[in-house]
Amino acid sequence: MAGPTGAAVRRVLPVVPPLGAEAVPAARRREALDALAELRAAAAYLGDPDLFHRPRVRTRVHRNAAGATDPRRLAEQAFAAAGHRAAAGLAAVGSVRAELLERPGRRPCFTPAALAELHGLLVTGDPGVPGGGGYRRAPATVTWPDGSRFGIDVAPGRALNGHVDRWYRWAIRTTSPALDAAALGMVRLLTIHPFPDANGRLARLVAQCDLVGAGLLPGLLLDLDGWFEAHREAYDRAVVAAADGDLPCWGGLFARAVTGAARHRTGTLGAYRQLVEAATVQVDGEPVAAAVLAQLRSSPAVSVSRLRGRVPGDPRPALRRLEDAGILVAHPRLPGALVHPGLLALLDAPFGSTEAGPGAPPPGSPPGAGGPARGGPR
Repeated sequence: MAGPTGAAVRRVLPVVPPLGAEAVPAARRREALDALAELRAAAAYLGDPDLFHRPRVRTRVHRNAAGATDPRRLAEQAFAAAGHRAAAGLAAVGSVRAELLERPGRRPCFTPAALAELHGLLVTGDPGVPGGGGYRRAPATVTWPDGSRFGIDVAPGRALNGHVDRWYRWAIRTTSPALDAAALGMVRLLTIHPFPDANGRLARLVAQCDLVGAGLLPGLLLDLDGWFEAHREAYDRAVVAAADGDLPCWGGLFARAVTGAARHRTGTLGAYRQLVEAATVQVDGEPVAAAVLAQLRSSPAVSVSRLRGRVPGDPRPALRRLEDAGILVAHPRLPGALVHPGLLALLDAPFGSTEAGPGAPPPGSPPGAGGPARGGPR
């Protein structure tokens, strides 16, 4: 491994797997696939499988990048950037579903142009990514929190464009098992490092889209960002190991991430369902109020405009009833919307929690604001 700050920069070669490569050890693969099956069963309760796609707010990273920016203004920028990332994710998974309908039997994948467009959407409004999207035009060096430095071997320009094109052609032709293909596609992007920043966020989103395209996930339910943040050192070392040819090291870590994130979401979904069903019991015999609460299976927030046509009659009396009973409260960030306070705290809880606890941000904080923030390139 490279030494501390001041040591020579170690070169990181791009991962170029064979078409049928397998990277995930068999036991890890079975465990991950079982966890995904349990998540799919739990997610059947949701009317909208993308309900839990809520990227965390990167407040500390933004603060470091923005310097003396007013804290309130910085929080607004961070929350807006998280909203753009959420929209980018939903656009990405929507394109995967559309491609499955248009080209059945072919593995969906983003073309190089679509990949660049997706990156631009991901970094829109992010004060930590100056200059917006676009392929990098300079050599890339990654620095670990311990000061170790790694130079990406792929040069900008023609070499970079060629590697991204070959990544795409591999992705639509690979015969690797679905979990392995997602893992290998992700680490290949990481070691190509096509963009100046946000390569990790992009690669994790693409990997999750791969799992959706393979039918292993119904939507963007996994908090892979949270899992990898909690296992940052192992993640970084596994990427370098893959670049050195040790694909099982990376494949095993990727399967662990999928397993851990899937089990976390299964627990969250169970807690979410219990809260909605407990609230519904409180309005037994009130069909309109029960119909309003049923909408929480498709969105954690409700409003008069959203409910019209979705519940019988005028929803306003039922909303007043639910608000008077404390079952719904004003949403702290969406004017005119109401939310179940327990659901908001649950959705905003840091990775690793299945219910709001001491580490969760208070209602009204941006989603993910209480989550850990660590060093290292993202």
